[in-house]
Amino acid sequence: MRAPIECEGAPRDLGLDQGRACGDALRARFGTQPWRERLWLHAGLAGAERARILRDLKRHFPHQWESLAGMAVGAGVPTGWLARELARELAGGEAALPLAVAIDHGRVLLARELGGEWVARRSRPEGLFASVEVTRPCLTAALAGVNERGLAVAAVARQDATERCAAPASLLAQDCLERFEATPAALEWCLGRPGGGHATVWLADSRGELAGVEFADAERRVLRPSEGLLISGVGAAREVELAKSLREAAPLDAPALARRIEGDAVALDPQERRLVAGGPALISHQVA
Repeated sequence: MRAPIECEGAPRDLGLDQGRACGDALRARFGTQPWRERLWLHAGLAGAERARILRDLKRHFPHQWESLAGMAVGAGVPTGWLARELARELAGGEAALPLAVAIDHGRVLLARELGGEWVARRSRPEGLFASVEVTRPCLTAALAGVNERGLAVAAVARQDATERCAAPASLLAQDCLERFEATPAALEWCLGRPGGGHATVWLADSRGELAGVEFADAERRVLRPSEGLLISGVGAAREVELAKSLREAAPLDAPALARRIEGDAVALDPQERRLVAGGPALISHQVA
């Protein structure tokens, strides 16, 4: 079983734990940069693009900025480089599939494709809600996760952040996991907070409430699917094929949902506070 990395404490401590756990992967990735760029970054010369990202992280996502700084120390890589990698990972063209599945008049599952390198993470932020999540080695925010109160979140970014806000809107997924136990409060937070680029964040809770938010720069659109099966983020042909496959799965629980999605995927069950992730061989973790 692929054990989750353990991150606990204040925001900087969370990042420090992740940086130490993912240090080999992050240092190897940083080592592929041109040597001049590595020297500039180690000297603290972040450049205009990275400076904008760092500025807006500090301004709008202060906990995640502190986590990023801790991650840099833990992994032994420059903070400016991590900021750029975070923005690139959450930029346009991400080959991901957020799903919302309502079952038996109120039970809801969420899922999304993963693609690329990912890690399972157990987060215990000081004074906030614990959660189990899937993320990238360089990311402070979860791609998908569920917290101890039964709020599940799945996010996908689709386009670079813009001049309005250089910090990607999909970072709001982590805020929701740490702060909220129900969909309405998390939805209100997403609608009122800054975040750049194009992204979709799905929210579901143990009471069966389901909603999504589409971000398009400063615009926000609330998604309210009806009872049944909803698939977003793919072309019509694949949507029909996947919907047929999912309807044939009985019962459609989190492991069955993850297996029906091509490639690595993560599925969330807010009622059980459970995350299931992987490809043919799945891992399953509950919030401790």
